[in-house]
Order: sequence, then structure tokens, then C-alpha cells
Amino acid sequence: MSWSWVVLGILLAGLIPLAIAGISFAPWVPTWRADVDRALQLAALKPGEVFYDLGCGDGKAVFAAAKLGAHATGIEIAWPLYLFCQIKKLLFSSSARFKLGNLFHLDISDADVIYIFGMPKTIQQKLRDKLERELKPGTRVVSYAFPIHGWEAITKDKPTPKQMSLYLYRR
Repeated sequence: MSWSWVVLGILLAGLIPLAIAGISFAPWVPTWRADVDRALQLAALKPGEVFYDLGCGDGKAVFAAAKLGAHATGIEIAWPLYLFCQIKKLLFSSSARFKLGNLFHLDISDADVIYIFGMPKTIQQKLRDKLERELKPGTRVVSYAFPIHGWEAITKDKPTPKQMSLYLYRR
């Protein structure tokens, strides 16, 4: 067996889960740290609150929420990103938690704050129904870049034309 087949196999093993994640909810797009800070400030996240990042990617928002004292959990379907988060957690001794799995099959009913970056079609068709079914009254939802149609945002935050929009909702 030649090395090219081994390399191809490794590449496919890493890329296929990323493609599945992109199709099922959203592609991985790294969020700027300033936008993460803005999102957590907009949500008014407090120590001890339960925070979920649905489709957490590299875990940036989860680590930031944990640093603020929240019980922060990231849910990720792509194992390469999940593994990256676990390694980063070990290296930096963070209290952040990560779950490998499909966010549509995991219970988030204990959430105080939900952070999402999802594609508009997915948010409208699947995620909105899950949030309406599972979230307790008062839960804050921050959507990065795209609104949740059918819900009325409390706040839309877009400080400059170059920054992405953040939408804050309360269930």
C-alpha cells in the first residue's frame, strides 16, 4: 500500500465529518474573539449559569463562557473539532465541557444561555422547533450572523458595518 493512499485515507477521515457538520447545521467558520466577547456580554452571562454552544467548532465561545464562571458545554458533531477542543481543554485546564454528537439528539432543557451559528435554512426548519420544545422560559438565545425567523429579537447588535450581527432572543 502506498503512502498516498494512507494520506488520502487520513484526509478523508478528517474532512468527511466536517462536511457532514456543514450540511447538517453549519460549516465551521471561526468566530472572532471580539464577537464571542460581544455575544457573551449581550447575553449577560453570569457565573453559575448553564451555557451551550450548539455546533461549537473550535470551542472559543465555550472556553470564554467557562472563564466567566458559567457551566459551559459545547456540542460538536465533527470529531476533528471535538478532539481539538478536548486537547485544548487539557492544555489550559479549563472547566469547559464538550459533547461529541448531533445537537438535535441532545437535551438542552437546562440552558440559561444558548449560542448558535447556524445556516438560515437549518435554523428555520429544525433548530427553532427544538428550541421552542426544550427551552425553559427566560432562556436567552444569541444567534451569530443570522436571525431566527418567527422570533422577535430583543436586540440586534451590529456596532460597525464590518462586524457580524448578533441577535438576542428570550424564550
